[in-house]
Amino acid sequence: MIENFTMQSKQRTVKNKVRFVGKGIHTGQLSNIIVGPAPTDSGIVFKRTDISSKNNATVQAIHTNVCSTYYCTELSNEDQISVLTVEHLLAAILGLNIDNAEILIDGPEVPILDGSSKIFFDGLKDAGTTEQNNTKKFIKITKPIRVSNNASYASFMPYEALFVDAQIDFSHERIGVQRMETIIDQNTFQSEIVSSRTFGFLEHAEKLNSMGYGLGVNLSNTIVLTEKNIMNTDGLQYADEFVRHKILDICGDLKLANFNIIGKYTSVYGGHYLNYLALEKLFKNIDAWELIELEEDYVDTPNSKENVQQKLVNL
Repeated sequence: MIENFTMQSKQRTVKNKVRFVGKGIHTGQLSNIIVGPAPTDSGIVFKRTDISSKNNATVQAIHTNVCSTYYCTELSNEDQISVLTVEHLLAAILGLNIDNAEILIDGPEVPILDGSSKIFFDGLKDAGTTEQNNTKKFIKITKPIRVSNNASYASFMPYEALFVDAQIDFSHERIGVQRMETIIDQNTFQSEIVSSRTFGFLEHAEKLNSMGYGLGVNLSNTIVLTEKNIMNTDGLQYADEFVRHKILDICGDLKLANFNIIGKYTSVYGGHYLNYLALEKLFKNIDAWELIELEEDYVDTPNSKENVQQKLVNL
């Protein structure tokens, strides 16, 4: 049995509003976001405050609203109102076990801040979360699901918690082949994943800029790789920071399932598009998962003899 993880049985929301300000990594535009509490069963909702009231300015953070996965995850509603680069904020929300939140944003893109989820995570943690009355629901994987895209593939497998296994392979000598496996709960997300930063290659900058991407990139928010090294004078936080950031992105994208997942997610050479394909296939195969509740909070310890399966109830 796996050890040292926690799962909460009740839904949670943000206790106090918290504000973040910064430029988007792709648009380069300054935006303000305010994350605040939301009712039970409402999920994570973005609201564009810069959009005229005659339009629907609300964008639900669910996988069916994904409209683009080109260098970020972008969500859009039926009126084509969109929000770019949601993944780092959603990863922090997943890491803190927040189920319901309203996110007011006055621009098209979530700020990149330092390129990780740390500022979002710390701000939300300081603002506090509060338990709500309704029971939390989980998607429990019951059968294997696999998707592929060229040389990359991803899969969901049954497991006792959310467990992520990610592998990347870049020819750059500072990256190479990296692999990391970890359970995702608040403790592991905070200690192993939250501060890992996004990265990009200097040789791609001109092309991306010409397409309207990467206009907000700088060395304070991105690990920039030259032909043989990195430009950041502060170096890497971990030798495998690149694959850790891939897991951070996975956490943000999996939050778009709307419910926390109990299962193992494997990603080999994947990215935002592969994560989207995996969720899409999962929800099309309704015999591969069950929607369940946890009867009470589960806290595992090295000496725990309980099995989490005994505390799960089907809906």
